[in-house]
Amino acid sequence: MASDGEDMNVTPAESLASATDTEDEEPPLSPKQLSDQESEDDLEVEEGPASSEEADLDELLRQLEDYTPTIPDALTVNMLKSAGFAKVDPQIVRLVSVSAQKFISDIANDALQHCKTRTTNIQHSSGHSSSKDKKNPKDRKYTLAMEDLVPALADHGITMRKPQYFV
Repeated sequence: MASDGEDMNVTPAESLASATDTEDEEPPLSPKQLSDQESEDDLEVEEGPASSEEADLDELLRQLEDYTPTIPDALTVNMLKSAGFAKVDPQIVRLVSVSAQKFISDIANDALQHCKTRTTNIQHSSGHSSSKDKKNPKDRKYTLAMEDLVPALADHGITMRKPQYFV
């Protein structure tokens, strides 16, 4: 330690070490010794029972291995690579495929609901319905049209416009 009035050049690491040193402690460890000690500490960690979130994630990953999504894994890998992923874990590929399938399914379902609402409103506004329109609603066939798809996509944050038609 420096006496009163003495100048002493001390690095921040040395000042921290001297401030925390006591008579009965070991000398400070070098960075290599610290990294070795940390890796030893990591090895000594005991795994307890998994939390419910970890158990749910493990169960989901096991189920994804058995499930074959509609969107092929090869297409998903191609899209991920074009987006900048160099190497992709197969579980991530399957998860992205299932997520994309759900997204497309939600949009198609919303478009169907818009179509049903539109056709119901058209029938009620016309005031008369033919025997053909009196079919059971389950027997009715619907066609995906742009006027149904555009509002469904807008509900999901996608703006879509029809191209201009030139005559």
